[in-house]
Amino acid sequence: CSAEDISSMVLKKMRKISETYLGSTVKNAVITVPAYFNYSQRRATKEAGISAGLNVLRIMNEPSAAAIAYGLNKKAGWRSPRNVMIFDLGGGTLDVSLLTMSTSGDFQVKATAGDIHLGGQDFDSRLVKYCVEEFKRKHKLDVSGNKRAFRRLKNECEKAKKRLSFESDFEVEIDCLWENTDFTITFTRAIFEQLNRDLFIKCMEPVKKCLTDANMDISSVDDVVLVGGSTRIPMVQQLLQEFFKGKELCKGVNPDEAVAYGAAVQAATLTRNGKGEFIQDYTLKDVTPLAIGLEFADNKKFVKLIPRNSLIPVKKKIKCPIKDNQVSVDFRMYEGESSSPANLNFLGECSLRYIPPAPKLVHNFDVFFEIDPDGILSVFTEDKSSGQKNEIIINRDRPKNFEGN
Repeated sequence: CSAEDISSMVLKKMRKISETYLGSTVKNAVITVPAYFNYSQRRATKEAGISAGLNVLRIMNEPSAAAIAYGLNKKAGWRSPRNVMIFDLGGGTLDVSLLTMSTSGDFQVKATAGDIHLGGQDFDSRLVKYCVEEFKRKHKLDVSGNKRAFRRLKNECEKAKKRLSFESDFEVEIDCLWENTDFTITFTRAIFEQLNRDLFIKCMEPVKKCLTDANMDISSVDDVVLVGGSTRIPMVQQLLQEFFKGKELCKGVNPDEAVAYGAAVQAATLTRNGKGEFIQDYTLKDVTPLAIGLEFADNKKFVKLIPRNSLIPVKKKIKCPIKDNQVSVDFRMYEGESSSPANLNFLGECSLRYIPPAPKLVHNFDVFFEIDPDGILSVFTEDKSSGQKNEIIINRDRPKNFEGN
């Protein structure tokens, strides 16, 4: 069962819940993803939506959706444009986006950064590891080897994490955790913060990167908006407030619902199906989170095509090098910031085939790389000599060694 299959099952369930609540058929959907999702993850998400029987109107960045929820509710009280940072720390991912929002409803993302492997589950895991070691120390038993016991421990640790956002201590009690042995431990907020301090500090790195990419000083940020359940953690709030020199954090949006609210507004706007306050005039200009480049097989030349934080949709063109009597051209696409393909994420391999043999000056090919509003990449070519255009299928299998033509 693939990740796309599981996502499709979840989306089918959500569709059914929506239809039961509304009493009507649901066909269209806006699906949100972490802003730092790459091209492959976005395409897989869209395919999962289609597999679930949905017409996917847009794949939308989660912090951008939250920005809509925040901006539409606040802009009436603004006298001038504001620079707003969305700090979105959820269960599994961290996204940071910096936007400029105007009083007329123009929302432009200046930069985005994040970590798709950092979130509340990582904080839970530190508590679980601590409990496993304590249980082993006290009872000489390794609970990590028992799936049921381990799952019970994880559930209790997640509960402890949530309670410690509002209380100074919390006692975990599990009867018969394993081999008729009970387990009890008291977590204080100080222990929780000590176990996760390096992760909390790591959460500030995308904030710094986002400001650097946007070429903006800390003092230029007007609002810092908290989104995602993990932003309730006091230490996360403390570090963020210290980073912004004591600035009061914006907690006016529901951290659990802001992304869904913004996505619903976007869906209503795209379908022109909504009423009153939900449908206000606004425009959203988003960016691509990762740079895209390519390497041609023949000369191993690597070219950076689309820088990160480029406004989308975006299209770039490059001349395709052709040799005498060459009948095909192969190239690989990568994403990331390194200038070396070995240190980049492989996106896919493309091949331009069935070129009629001729001297190199006869053929004149342009290759176009286009990122659509969903953040999904497509590639097509145009033969300038004939005017013929063809989309190139991106082979996402792991790369093989290039062979000369």
